[in-house]
Amino acid sequence: MDKETKQMFELILAKLDGMDGRLDSMDGRLDSMNGRLDNMDGRLDRMDGRLDNMDGRLDSVEKRQDEMYLIQRSLEENIKVTRAEQEKMIYMLADVQGKVTKLTEEVDEHEEVIKQIRAIK
Repeated sequence: MDKETKQMFELILAKLDGMDGRLDSMDGRLDSMNGRLDNMDGRLDRMDGRLDNMDGRLDSVEKRQDEMYLIQRSLEENIKVTRAEQEKMIYMLADVQGKVTKLTEEVDEHEEVIKQIRAIK
């Protein structure tokens, strides 16, 4: 082999060695990127788990809110019924009070008549 051919092969080998080194470096970086990607996948899985947990809690809160709304509605209806009963009792009490007043007046009249009868005797 002549000297020029030998130098050409040595140059080609040197360039191939350089390319091999760069390829090894790229493999290392690719491995590093794969590691980071695996780490990100793990984080994403944990975030999905948290999101599922939050969805469950939100469902629970919505159910409790619905229950509280139903309780509020029933309390409002109960208040209406109670007010109606109170108004009825007030009416009944006024009626009884009127009757007692009338009876008191009649008793007073009867006592006056009794006094007059006793005065005659």
